[in-house]
Amino acid sequence: MSLRRRFASSPAVNRAVAALFRLWLRAVNATSRRELDGWHEVSRLIEDHGAVIIVCWHQRIMMTPWMFDLSQAPCRSLTSASRAGRLVGWLHRGFGYDTVPMPKRVLGATQMREVLRGLKQGISIGISPDGPRGPARIAKVTPIQWARAAQVPVVVFTFAAARFWSWPTWDRLMFPMPFGRLVLLWRRWDRPVPTRFTEAEGQALAAELGRFMDAVTAEADARVRA
Repeated sequence: MSLRRRFASSPAVNRAVAALFRLWLRAVNATSRRELDGWHEVSRLIEDHGAVIIVCWHQRIMMTPWMFDLSQAPCRSLTSASRAGRLVGWLHRGFGYDTVPMPKRVLGATQMREVLRGLKQGISIGISPDGPRGPARIAKVTPIQWARAAQVPVVVFTFAAARFWSWPTWDRLMFPMPFGRLVLLWRRWDRPVPTRFTEAEGQALAAELGRFMDAVTAEADARVRA
């Protein structure tokens, strides 16, 4: 293993980088003019259903530390075993989230049972349905399978920033800058999930969810420019 990979795989290095990211994001959150819209409905959904599944495009994950009010209920995030995924895991844990690691980019039966058990116990989960490596903005069926099994709602979270860097990654990761304007949106995917569906029907539902996520993201982008 090269020296660069050893550094990138080091837990100590990951913790240090995640700490720097937390400081930056806290500065962004503290210095920005923020508009938050939709959390009150999510709060009611948690009271009614016990938990929710929060989905966010991978491009917009940098503000996911604020995707959930942890003072109301617990929430986990699904993270990949890649170096970037481990970094996001350290970042989220620093903000108080528990994480469920996904080994080798495939969600195994053990992780699936852990997520479903948590949802039924009132532990919400956040997931990027186009992660960890894309294709960008093509939703996988996983959150819909969870919604069917646990009978909990799916909520889209996104953010838009007036000032940001767009990183040269597969998803064009949006990295917000301080002293700007932020819009954070939550929208329920108000689509009944059938108790049973075929693989083709599941893919159609995932495509429908993806279109809804695109619409919510476009709404956030339009509002931050208004």
